[in-house]
Amino acid sequence: MDTGTGKTLTFLEIAKHLGKALVLCPLSVIETAWIDDCHKFYPEMKIINCWGNNREERLKYLNIEADVYVMNYETFKILKNEIRKKNFKCMCVDESSVMKNMKSQITSDILSMIDVIPRKYVLSGTPNPNSNLELFPQIKFVAPDLFGNSFYGWQATYFHQDLQNPHYWYQTQDDKDRLFARLSEKSIFLKKEDCVDLPSKIFEIKQFELGNEQKKYYNNIVQDIKDNINNWSKFEFTAKLMKLRETLSGFVINKDNSISDFETNKDKLLESIFEEIGDRIIIIWCQFQHEIYKLAEKYNGVALTSKTKNRDNIIRQFKDGKIKRLFTHPKLLGKGLTFINCTYNIYYSLSFSYEEYRQSQDRIHRIGQENKCTYIILQGKKTIDEKIYNCLIRKGNAVDELYLEMGIK
Repeated sequence: MDTGTGKTLTFLEIAKHLGKALVLCPLSVIETAWIDDCHKFYPEMKIINCWGNNREERLKYLNIEADVYVMNYETFKILKNEIRKKNFKCMCVDESSVMKNMKSQITSDILSMIDVIPRKYVLSGTPNPNSNLELFPQIKFVAPDLFGNSFYGWQATYFHQDLQNPHYWYQTQDDKDRLFARLSEKSIFLKKEDCVDLPSKIFEIKQFELGNEQKKYYNNIVQDIKDNINNWSKFEFTAKLMKLRETLSGFVINKDNSISDFETNKDKLLESIFEEIGDRIIIIWCQFQHEIYKLAEKYNGVALTSKTKNRDNIIRQFKDGKIKRLFTHPKLLGKGLTFINCTYNIYYSLSFSYEEYRQSQDRIHRIGQENKCTYIILQGKKTIDEKIYNCLIRKGNAVDELYLEMGIK
């Protein structure tokens, strides 16, 4: 189900009919999505947040009588043996791409519940962010008999091996049609445009010129990449790209881990956008903690990072309009949360992840939104900013494309 089509409410309705329910989801959405929605739409149901500072505290919450128990994946791994004894009637894995890797420990732990809990569901707007190969463990959990027990047998049935690169498996259109025809026997696909009447999205690209000092840093790194790219691993190359992105945001991290800031037209552009928008509620998406803290202080906003302790309180204040400018990273707010009181997103910097980019858009473009949503992307002229954005809008791989492009040049 596309983000914004009501996944949380869908499973709460299921739980209402089936009985005692277990929900696995990211820690970031337990309180502000699952708990809040249950209290609002199903006040007759008792819902428990199983998060705690230690195992004993989490087990205490699991032992409370309730209708719905919500926990993050880490808590599930810790309490899985106790969960097996609790006679759950149904189980839901929210943001199920967490189990896209057949070999991961969390996938193994979740699949161990196949014969324990009778009714099982997975929910996701992007269940296969990288490849259709990621669907197998998710559908195996829901319907173990649909594709059989062997991942490799399933892979050989619906994919072709590249003879030039045996590690790469691809699909023809016929392969995809056969896969999704079978998958639809046990799945429901909901596209936002088919079931929700939402206002349009508006995308605006605003470019800035690099300042002299900024351009000097940037060009030196680019030259270093071109001189050495053939001797570097993909990991080393990606690390250099991170340095380019830092430079485009007006800072460099030195070898001793100190940070040097310099003047950047990017901040001046951001300031002019704030003046243009006025006293509206805005989410400003950033990629680096230094950006988040620096900009929040500079522009009278609130910073939300992985180190923020009162996270849920900040989210509720933002929903209530008490916070006007929220600076954060898509991973922290990118899934499950609803901010229909906000119609502006500014991308101060972009990640390489299409999933993060799409999920962040849908925080404001959801059921209940009555106004057009505006997304403003800041770009350094003639820099990798342009390549990253072009790759995101067509779901390309920016790192791979830049690796080839800069290597050739």
